[in-house]
Amino acid sequence: MKVKIVGNKKWKLEEKKFLKAIEAVRIPNAQLDDVDCLQLKSKADLNKIPNGGGCYWIWTSEPVYHHLHKNQTPEPIGHGEIIYNGIAKDDVRGRIEKHLFAKTNQTWSGISVDIFNGRAQSHHKKACSPKGKVPFIKTYKKAKRDSKNKNLKKGDEIIKFESIRSVEQLCKINLSQYEKRVIKSMKLKEIYFRNGIDITKPKHKKHNFFIYFITGLSSMYLDFVEKKWRINNGLPKLCSYSTGR
Repeated sequence: MKVKIVGNKKWKLEEKKFLKAIEAVRIPNAQLDDVDCLQLKSKADLNKIPNGGGCYWIWTSEPVYHHLHKNQTPEPIGHGEIIYNGIAKDDVRGRIEKHLFAKTNQTWSGISVDIFNGRAQSHHKKACSPKGKVPFIKTYKKAKRDSKNKNLKKGDEIIKFESIRSVEQLCKINLSQYEKRVIKSMKLKEIYFRNGIDITKPKHKKHNFFIYFITGLSSMYLDFVEKKWRINNGLPKLCSYSTGR
């Protein structure tokens, strides 16, 4: 076989055609107005989600004060916000169950909201640690002086992301009184989130949880929808990556 290097000129032209062709493709708006929506109160409600793969968004009225990234996040919708969105190649229903009806010792990845009182295993994300990747909490300060470089004036509000490195900082996120007692009694410098939450438990059941979902379409289009929606509207605060899971 003859080895040759011809460069990417031809494929760059094809890519240009491809990107031009998808410019007019519609995706859901920021409020997800045209997307199927379902309120979840019990695990039985999951049966209303069609079988198969698709993309999904998790909306809740429960306050979430921590972020897993520093990117722009979606604007609030009503009295709540989209805290997570993702894509499940084969089983949206099963993925939502892992997020919102999770077992305490679940090792499969889920949204990171509740504190894990046990030995961290696969996919557990750090909630607090003196080093390494941890969540952030927003802090708000007033500018002390004018700044030409940042276009700031004295008194303007400055938003900063503060890494959660201590138990005191961790207690500023939305935790139950029980969780606060647990993390203080653990006397550990490294504390983890559990994988997923159970919305039937007291901490969560007083809040509303809605799922928006699109299923039964080609994975190529659904991939495009998920990524483009994030580009247009921001990355939900509990997503760890700009693309992918």
